Amino acid sequence: MNKKALLCLCCTLLPLTTVSAEQYYTDRFTVSSDLEPAYVRLVQANAEAYYANMQQRYFPTGWRKPLKIYYSKTQADTANLLSEHGHDDSVDCGRYEPDVPAVYTHQFTNDGELNPWSSLFHQITCHFIHQSFQNPPEWFNEGLTCFFRDHARIVKADLVFAQPNPEMLQVLKSRIDEGRRFNIKRLFSSSKEQLHAWSGGCQFAQALFYWLHQTGGLKAYLTDASQKGYDLAVLQDALSKSLTKINMELADFIEANCQAADLLQQGRQAQDHTQKQQAFLDALRLKPDCLAACFELAKGYNHAGDYANCRKHLTKILDNPQSAEFLHAARLMAATYYNQKDYSNALEYYNRAWEYSDCYEYKYKLAYRIANCHYHLEDTEYAKKWFQKFLDCNWEPEKTKAGNEYARKFIELTTAATSE
Repeated sequence: MNKKALLCLCCTLLPLTTVSAEQYYTDRFTVSSDLEPAYVRLVQANAEAYYANMQQRYFPTGWRKPLKIYYSKTQADTANLLSEHGHDDSVDCGRYEPDVPAVYTHQFTNDGELNPWSSLFHQITCHFIHQSFQNPPEWFNEGLTCFFRDHARIVKADLVFAQPNPEMLQVLKSRIDEGRRFNIKRLFSSSKEQLHAWSGGCQFAQALFYWLHQTGGLKAYLTDASQKGYDLAVLQDALSKSLTKINMELADFIEANCQAADLLQQGRQAQDHTQKQQAFLDALRLKPDCLAACFELAKGYNHAGDYANCRKHLTKILDNPQSAEFLHAARLMAATYYNQKDYSNALEYYNRAWEYSDCYEYKYKLAYRIANCHYHLEDTEYAKKWFQKFLDCNWEPEKTKAGNEYARKFIELTTAATSE
């Protein structure tokens, strides 16, 4: 075949060529994705850690066959893939198909934001429920999946829970301010249509499961529900509490958290620095263990260059290694020292953040900062080691071309100098 004919054949075939997804395997999951391998490793790490914790704590039967995860680049890609597989419904953060079974999700949403791991956790939770419960009612499905989606976090391969979702509590607060009271009996008797027509009904279901978690009754209730069903009597027996007692405690729990959550949300939405700061301080006065407010205050002080106050609030978080904010607090603490060219202290906190970064999507940025700390401390060998880690776990090479080039050049030059 002459060169001209070969060129014509290549041009003919080129439009038919598509990027095929690679298959990645773990004990419990098969991941189909054409994303950067470094990012797929993060997907695998999060999925496996989430499965291990959920199976150990709440769903002991787990599952035997691997769950398929289709992990696309964008939300539009997921929609196209679902359409190819015969599903034309709209997709937001992800979708679970029990008949396959499979999870469909993506790296970026339509607005260009990174899709949080909570989307993946939500779909995996759907599979746990499908495997463990027979025909659960809508309030059970909705409340339980949304509870884990909004609150479950992986910190150092361990499952921890963030504090109540401010958006969820704001909805409940508005209903309470109107003089409405939520009744557990109405929730348990509601159909799918009634639940979604009930303003605040889905949020109430989610609050129920958060309350069960906070009071230590979640595991016992899930065990009993899987064996005995979803009648109110099952909940009462699992908690050894009367219906009146459950309603009172749940109402107190919601009201106690609503005001602090409302202040937290006000602070995040405020444009004025003083107003933001005051809202977070008020939230802490109402709820001293609100570490999310501590972190928001620390961010504000850091932005203003007030590192002393920033560190004071970060220390409250760093004293609690099981908090959902720990990794980010350690990273911000390190940055305050790095900005002051105190590389020894910066390195200490970057290393603490790294210990918790196995499931962190931006761990490559930590590796780069750790490498720079070693460089400034004139520790060439460790700087080279960490620049290599940066390259190995960087899933955004197109966005970090300068950093990639610098890291490779540094490794090349130091290796050459060592071999001379």
